[in-house]
Amino acid sequence: MRLILLVMTLCVVGGVSGCILASNPSLNRSKNIALDATSEDMKYHDDNIHSVGETGPILEDEKDEASQQESDDYTEAVLKWRQPQTIQQVVVKAEPGQMEFFFVQYTDDEGKWVTIKHVQDNMRPVYTFTLRDPIVTTKFRLKVPRRWDSRRVGGQKRSTRGETGAPSMQEYKKIQEIELYYALPPDPVEAGTAQ
Repeated sequence: MRLILLVMTLCVVGGVSGCILASNPSLNRSKNIALDATSEDMKYHDDNIHSVGETGPILEDEKDEASQQESDDYTEAVLKWRQPQTIQQVVVKAEPGQMEFFFVQYTDDEGKWVTIKHVQDNMRPVYTFTLRDPIVTTKFRLKVPRRWDSRRVGGQKRSTRGETGAPSMQEYKKIQEIELYYALPPDPVEAGTAQ
């Protein structure tokens, strides 16, 4: 009797978990739209993890004090498209410690940078996150602090402090790959079998 009850319980649990998995399929991703972008350093979005690109200086559009301060404090990796692109998932690949802190940003309709994610204490070689609602933009960037204090490397505090003004070579951060995707509609064959 216990064996029959155990088998029935396992069948119910298996059936319920199967329905849950079928109702929440994984993200069906588009092709990597970063491949179609232009940038100052194509190596960080060329679909080759062995070619390593670097962030570059922030080129100021305006000559105000806030713009100058941002240029002094950060470097950037910018991707641009002629036509608006839909972005829902961001993947950043880098050696641990290179992209420990960064901002994920896009330009809105007025050309202003909007932060969608502030990443801190990242020591993973592949950092992935998915937005609940996709964004549409012609410019995407990773804004990386020129210097920060890290307690993650070897358990000791590390600092990449530099002088004010132009970033030094060690303040440019190395990026193996930036990948950008949007969600495709579910495959009709898979959607039909999930019912």
